[in-house]
Amino acid sequence: KLQAEEMETHAHELHKAPGQGWKHYFFEFFMLFLAVFCGFLAENWREHIVEQQKEKQYMRSFIYDLENDTTTLTAGFPLKDQRLNAIDSVFLFFETHQGVETIPGNIFRLMQRTGWDRHYRRNSTTNDQLKNAGGLRLVQNPVIADSIAAYDLQWVRAEFYREAYIYNQNRGKEMLDKIIYANDLLNVYRNYNTGNSLPASTTDSLLIRINTSGLNEFLNSLTYQKITTLQDKRVYKRIEESAVRLIEMIRKEYDIR
Repeated sequence: KLQAEEMETHAHELHKAPGQGWKHYFFEFFMLFLAVFCGFLAENWREHIVEQQKEKQYMRSFIYDLENDTTTLTAGFPLKDQRLNAIDSVFLFFETHQGVETIPGNIFRLMQRTGWDRHYRRNSTTNDQLKNAGGLRLVQNPVIADSIAAYDLQWVRAEFYREAYIYNQNRGKEMLDKIIYANDLLNVYRNYNTGNSLPASTTDSLLIRINTSGLNEFLNSLTYQKITTLQDKRVYKRIEESAVRLIEMIRKEYDIR
């Protein structure tokens, strides 16, 4: 009987063994919560590191695109200046040769030069990737993000006017074709085989007849060509300056050399 009582007492005490109270359950819950929370923090940190790496990679590519833009823009400005000089030279010739019915080869070359110009296309590879992949959210610095958006808007506006610019330029070429007598250039046309600029093959001593009835309209169109070329140069000069500033900002922010 004594042995049975001792066994019953021992079994009863087992229910009161350490670790089976509310403190034990609270401790287990706290440890489980801590493990989940730490795993959540670790995953967020890992994603943060990955996004930082992607962000810096995008910024490196964006700098490359910006540098290509500035190179293209810088190379085009002298061509625009050449066109403006050609327009002024044509104005000066007809201003000092009122009623002229023939022009020398050098003036013909200048009149041809008024009809073409450099047209710009931005390098938008990285920008398109950022938009399509939702990568713009990776740009954490609001100043950088706003500057990229502003730079993109500058190109959108420039592209909007680009088609009208090309149209007016082609219209000037059509007017010039109606002014120049082709018979005086047939020998030049026939012997042309270099693949270079056609006007460059004409000599200064060559005299070319012109249709004076269309000269007035052509000269007036050159006025608009000059205005739009100056405006075009000013717009793209601002884009170039924005690109240079943006490159400096990105290099400084992301420590890119």
